[in-house]
Amino acid sequence: MADAISVKLIDGTARTVRQLFTGRKYGLDYYQREYTWAQSNVTELIDDLSTSFLEDYDSSDERSRVASYRPYFLGPIVTSSVEGMSFLVDGQQRLTSLTLLLIHISHLAEGVEGAQNLAPLVFAEQYGAKTFNLNVGEREEVMRAILDGTAFRLQ
Repeated sequence: MADAISVKLIDGTARTVRQLFTGRKYGLDYYQREYTWAQSNVTELIDDLSTSFLEDYDSSDERSRVASYRPYFLGPIVTSSVEGMSFLVDGQQRLTSLTLLLIHISHLAEGVEGAQNLAPLVFAEQYGAKTFNLNVGEREEVMRAILDGTAFRLQ
């Protein structure tokens, strides 16, 4: 009888931020470092995203034209799947920063007519309970405070 062969799938498909986050949950394995990006790292990411967008942007464009703008290469996001849960192997700092940026943009867009609903990129809601797409138990309380715009006290 032959032993079962474990198959590892490497998928090099480009995905949008919406595809990365919608309907997905990411966990962090025990060996992952904490979130360590400094303001300079976040500023660089935002500058890169802005520069990429502005290279295509024309104020006369219809809003739908944005969908055809050239994509920005965010870098690889590597995951491993364990019992149906995707764990981040590489890309945790970028996905955490994007999540925080999406929450910030969502706050800025409150009450703005025609603004996109970014909530599904940040969390899923089922039976009235919100779970973050970047599902890290140790971060739950601070992420909820950031999302709700409430104070968080370090312990």
